[in-house]
Amino acid sequence: MRRAHLKFAILICTVAYVPAGARAQVPKSSVAKPKPGGLGGQVVNAKGVPVAGALILWQAADGEKPHVLHSDAQGRFHVENLRPGSYDLRASSGGTWSEWEHNVLVRPGDDASVTLRLTFKDAAVAVGVELKGTMRVWDAPVPGALPHDSAVDAQGNIWFTLQETGHIARFNPDTHEWKLYKVPTEDSGPHGLVSDAFGDIWFTENYAGKIGRLDPKSGAIVEFTPPTAKDPHTPVFGPDGALWFTAQNSNVIGRLDIASGKISEFSVPTQDAHPYGIVSAEDGGLWFCELSGGKLGRLDPASGAITEYAPAEKDVEPRRLIALKGAIYFTDSGGGRLGRLTFADKKFKFWGSPSGIHSEPYGIAADLAGKIWYEESGTGANNLVRFDPSVEVFRTYPMPAPNSSVRNMARDAKGRLWLPLSLANKIAVVE
Repeated sequence: MRRAHLKFAILICTVAYVPAGARAQVPKSSVAKPKPGGLGGQVVNAKGVPVAGALILWQAADGEKPHVLHSDAQGRFHVENLRPGSYDLRASSGGTWSEWEHNVLVRPGDDASVTLRLTFKDAAVAVGVELKGTMRVWDAPVPGALPHDSAVDAQGNIWFTLQETGHIARFNPDTHEWKLYKVPTEDSGPHGLVSDAFGDIWFTENYAGKIGRLDPKSGAIVEFTPPTAKDPHTPVFGPDGALWFTAQNSNVIGRLDIASGKISEFSVPTQDAHPYGIVSAEDGGLWFCELSGGKLGRLDPASGAITEYAPAEKDVEPRRLIALKGAIYFTDSGGGRLGRLTFADKKFKFWGSPSGIHSEPYGIAADLAGKIWYEESGTGANNLVRFDPSVEVFRTYPMPAPNSSVRNMARDAKGRLWLPLSLANKIAVVE
């Protein structure tokens, strides 16, 4: 959401200054091309005894179906050559399951290790899960909150930014209980958010021009101020382990080194492009939407170089995007379409959304079966849409509240999609 005014931001943490309009260079420590990482560990029973031949499910957060492997004679397992990013995994043997381990961070050149303990019987497995499109709804915890974006943490909690009341909100999907954290800067406008492997929640302050980090254990919030970006928008962790973010009206992509707190900025080549949603993709790049520029952009996190891709179609307004099976899928709010750009040939393809040119597609996600879901937020639309890319068929589901306006979706390890219904001041889960 745009604001007509922006408050002057006070510098709280050290930043790396880059003159306006200049392209910053990524610190030398991350200039080399990110190396693949590994994910491994051991499966044990409730008494801590290693379990041989256990089934391990592991999945990345990009819509691909879960992968399967088995533990060895010592209960150990290992997956090599993984692109850096977050992974979910779970183990089973003899009808007994471990808890899901969420958001296990695989770093460049390093091995992530977890212990999967088989403690209970549970048939809720996310292999090939097919969402039926049924939705459950809860009210936001405070009136007039405007829940904006959603994220899932390592414990399976669902987090939301409450843009108009300046809160970061945690929702327990099992107990349906809320916990609120107030951002210290007044009128901060928290917008996008993402969980890291250490349990912290990182978020953008769209009105105040800051980046925030929340420690849920203590409730402490630390704020960082970019050199020039006045409206941080969407955050994502890149393959270099840094927090990257778009700044819509400032027309830059930001990089925050979470170890030092230093921020660098990279100017988008197209003037007034309005960089919007951003994702870390399997090709190693950071892809983002240029809402006003009518293009997709790709930033190389090793060099900072930005390449832009423009479709031939007119009135394209890319808004949100996902990386899925060798391509970028994005919502085109201007043309009422779903768009795709394939990595191999850099060609675009568009499909008209079921509710037509004024449907204004917005938030988008993929389920574990490889289906794409997005919401039509336009006047008279208000539908949740499922698209099967294998047969190019759409199906629509009416939203459970009028004028929902879903700006973002987050998928949990069970395959469910969590939606903030911004203008309805509610949240929903798609099952």
